[in-house]
Amino acid sequence: MNILPDYILLKPTLTLCMICLCLFGCSSVTPTQYQAAMQNGDEGYSHFQLSENQYRVVFKGNKNTDEEEATNFALLHAAELTSANGYNWFTIVDSDTDIETKDVTRVGPSTTKPMQGETTCGLLGCATPSSPNYAGGEVTTKQVKENIMSSLLITMGKGEPKTPLTVFDAQKLAQNLRPAH
Repeated sequence: MNILPDYILLKPTLTLCMICLCLFGCSSVTPTQYQAAMQNGDEGYSHFQLSENQYRVVFKGNKNTDEEEATNFALLHAAELTSANGYNWFTIVDSDTDIETKDVTRVGPSTTKPMQGETTCGLLGCATPSSPNYAGGEVTTKQVKENIMSSLLITMGKGEPKTPLTVFDAQKLAQNLRPAH
């Protein structure tokens, strides 16, 4: 016979479910959005002026940002920066994408099995000695992506470019890459 009302027994179960939902919600990280990095090393876009018309443009994303998205966001910022500085095109002098990883080691469960020795028989009967045999858990290490960084070295220009096949039209590129919101 149960003396406690059903809702009191249900309360710990509901509490546990709510905690699990909160933890799951906190652990699911969305890809980095197109935004300015607040400080050096933060996620988002940034730039550094190297000369009057040369910049290093960087976009840093989190572990859920894919390589294509990081590169597109770096290109978008390069296009916006080019227009903001009064230029209408830019060319990429150098580009690089770095994916930072970390090693994650996991240890599986350990096991204990009896180890059996040889059976020996004498006048009083047979005996099979056994002792515990400890087997450690399986150790696995894998690399997990921490973040991604796409870096572009660009040179900006005005008017008609000398080599039109290697340049990006800043306004057209920004239009094509700008997120839809």
